[in-house]
Amino acid sequence: MRRLFRQVILRQLRAEKLRTAITIVGVAAGIAVVLAIRLTNASAVRGFEAALDLTSGRAGLEIVGAGFGIPERVLPEIDWLREYGSTSPVIDGDVLVEVGRDRSVGRDRSVGRDRSVGRDRSVGRDRSVGRDRSVGRDRSPSGPSPADDAAIGRDRSPSGPSPADDADRRLGRGDGRLGEASLPVRTELLRVLGVDILRDLPIRDYDIGDAGTNVPRPRTAIDILGLLTDPEAAVITRAFADRHGFKVGDPLHIVISDRLKTLRVRALLEAEGPARLLDGNFLLMDLAAAQWAFDRLGVVDRIDITLAGDVDIAAAERAIASRLPVGLVVQRPSRRGQQVEQMLAAFHLNLTALSSIALLVGLFLVYNAVSVSVLSRRQEIGTLRALGLTRRQVQALFLGEAAVFGGLGVVLGIPLARLLAGVTVALTSSTVRTLYVATAAAPLSLGWHDVLLALLVGIPLSLLAAWLPAREAAGVPPTAILRGADRADARSSRQARSRWSAVVLLGLAAALSRMPPVRGLPLAGYAASFALVFGAALLMPALLQVAARRGRALWYRVFGVSGWLAHAALGGAIGRVAVSVSALAVSLAMMVAITIMVSSFRQTVIDWVGQSLKADLFVGPASRRRGARAPTISRVVEDVVRAHPEVAAVDAFRSATVPYGNSLVYLGSGDFALQQRFGGLRFKQAPRAAAATVQAGQAVALNALEQARGRDAVIVSEPFATRYRKHAGERLSLATPAGPVEFAIAGVYFDYSSDRGVVMMDNATMARHFGEQRPTGLTVYLKDGTRAPAVRAQLLERFDGAAGIFIYTNRALREEVLRIFDSTFAITYALQAIAIVVALLGIVGSLMTLVIERRRELGILRAVGASRGQVRAMIVAEAAMLGAISQVAGVALGVLLALILVYVVNLQSFGWTIHLTIPWTSLLQMSGLVIVTTLLAGLYPAQRAMQEQAAPLEDE
Repeated sequence: MRRLFRQVILRQLRAEKLRTAITIVGVAAGIAVVLAIRLTNASAVRGFEAALDLTSGRAGLEIVGAGFGIPERVLPEIDWLREYGSTSPVIDGDVLVEVGRDRSVGRDRSVGRDRSVGRDRSVGRDRSVGRDRSVGRDRSPSGPSPADDAAIGRDRSPSGPSPADDADRRLGRGDGRLGEASLPVRTELLRVLGVDILRDLPIRDYDIGDAGTNVPRPRTAIDILGLLTDPEAAVITRAFADRHGFKVGDPLHIVISDRLKTLRVRALLEAEGPARLLDGNFLLMDLAAAQWAFDRLGVVDRIDITLAGDVDIAAAERAIASRLPVGLVVQRPSRRGQQVEQMLAAFHLNLTALSSIALLVGLFLVYNAVSVSVLSRRQEIGTLRALGLTRRQVQALFLGEAAVFGGLGVVLGIPLARLLAGVTVALTSSTVRTLYVATAAAPLSLGWHDVLLALLVGIPLSLLAAWLPAREAAGVPPTAILRGADRADARSSRQARSRWSAVVLLGLAAALSRMPPVRGLPLAGYAASFALVFGAALLMPALLQVAARRGRALWYRVFGVSGWLAHAALGGAIGRVAVSVSALAVSLAMMVAITIMVSSFRQTVIDWVGQSLKADLFVGPASRRRGARAPTISRVVEDVVRAHPEVAAVDAFRSATVPYGNSLVYLGSGDFALQQRFGGLRFKQAPRAAAATVQAGQAVALNALEQARGRDAVIVSEPFATRYRKHAGERLSLATPAGPVEFAIAGVYFDYSSDRGVVMMDNATMARHFGEQRPTGLTVYLKDGTRAPAVRAQLLERFDGAAGIFIYTNRALREEVLRIFDSTFAITYALQAIAIVVALLGIVGSLMTLVIERRRELGILRAVGASRGQVRAMIVAEAAMLGAISQVAGVALGVLLALILVYVVNLQSFGWTIHLTIPWTSLLQMSGLVIVTTLLAGLYPAQRAMQEQAAPLEDE
């Protein structure tokens, strides 16, 4: 059998190198795209989980608060947590650090500099509540008593500056100015941990490798503590320092939210523990210094707990949960990873579904290659059957051909996947950071499980794709050596079965498109899409037959005699070209569907932005644009904006990411009274009683906002309402520092800023349940909106360049929204382009096969006087015919797929209502491009056809 396989299959593959290469490349591209998207998806989650592991250290449990952290006043109440192991309060944030500035001037100014002038840092230096001072851990003889611990870092000294004083100085009245014009633009985002080093060492590992000249290498917690006694002290990693030329003693200019501060590098961390985070982009600070820098005095983000060796984690979790005060929750650090993974599930599922298109096209090529091989070698198969070969052996031969395609596709696809993954990570990372979670992609690496997945995808699916043509080969009778009539019989029988299968699949697609989501994912919607694709592919032979009967006159008018000959040739080769046309049509259909969906979504967002974003200026912290988590606007910036004479009103809005159900949602607040006066929120739902009293949409909005203003009521975004099946008039429960609180849903508004969902409440309601919080942004309404550019320039001048903040005009914000939108969908176009290229290769392969099989026919044409140009025109006309038929089928199928994507997949995945918009101009341009491309794809086969020499006429 091996020898027969070499003689019958491998020899043919070597003889038809181009067809073989095209099929292998098609399979490899499909496998590469699937693996690359898998690596990309895993990279985002792995990056977050790696950061979680490194920042959590050996913590088995963590205590978190509802909303905006844990107030330090409750820490003495939970001092009993030390019964279960070591505890460490943590500030966890992000800063932007200037890189590239010449730091040689003023280097080592911290050496001998008395930073305690006017700031007696010994006051309040013991920053961890409940610290056991009997072990000699008090940092000064006059350290505070346990009763003073609740006021951690709130007053550095009787004459020490407050955060407001620091902001004043940075507005030009001190040693630094907000938005200092000399700051270079280039910055890097660093993850910051603020910890009490004495309590944190049992949880995380810190290896201080360099603390400056003549300073012994720190070995103990007390040694490291000595480096952090200055509130401006910072410890960075050696990797970051080497990358940007920092040395111990250098100033470190940072941007925290909208505030510029200068820290001092006191030591360098070796690559151990958190220092391995984000390729070394990590900064260590003392807990109180971090609270002061982040303007979070009196609050910690969480408390990490490392359990004693004999404590069972599940039992400890239950016991701690039963004793915690209201408003605090115990969870495992992995819970945050699970929430992020759940939040990204729909986004990753969409990428995976898109990646399957290229694989689907590759499988079409396998089917086509084996099918053409069977159709062109029926007499050879009949000879083998006459010589005693069984049906099973014939089928095994052609399945072996498919296995060769799949195996070589795997070999080529695995290294190609690694290269492609780098591109897809770059295309998706900004989307993940902007819309989901600030994280860095984990290093991409292909493991044995990826190789196994490639093998399981490539070879079995190739065998599946070749099953029908191999079965047809097994059914070739020995009499095929004598006559060819059975070809038509077999083909007509197969086409009849295909039509019935197509009807079943199309009916199944219609049924599946009406099914609800499964665990929030549109699995039935994707199944409907694939059923529609396969159903349309099975109808392709019938479409080609219609074109063969109806298109001869048209093709004659376009290409003359060459067009008539091309039409006649393709009419007799429907079985050979149907799969290639199907592959191209499916690829084009997906491109049309994606184009319609994206254009519809884009136009919907444009309309939403124009109607909802009514403010004239938008002010936010600069670090938000680089992915910093929950940056805030300082009071001094807010005061300066409010004091501008041309400002009519300012809405200081707040937002935070909070758990809800199994995922994360945005909790936000704004001034609903201002929204009633100036805002333009569009509401999808309002309570029935309220909706009955108003008619216009704006009146519904005013009514919903009025119901929620100052009361225990909220408005929710459409994605939130869709995902959690909430409606106006119902209630939802939110965790607050005082425990769970029920809020009425006053309305559901259209929102396209985030698919995770938003719960909005009035500022007064937020303050009542969560305490006063600094705003994360400002929306500014001017007395004269046409003056927005001038007012923006004046504010930037007031802030001296505004390196710490950004100010968008309404027009600039709209452009920024569309820029983010376009970058989000860049990956979809890249994946579609790959599928189109693979499908065009299939067209080239089919035409090449037709040329090879028709050598005698082409020779006869040359013998009876056809010129080389006429032969070339005939082949190019065949390519144009394939392209035109594929385009017509692709557009029709694409519109149907777009309906599923818009009204089923997107609605169930992200909760967005999208208004269908057909981009006729784009579709016409795409159609022209595809036809031209297929014409070009026919040039090489045409060149091969021109090389055929005139053959003598002979009788069979």
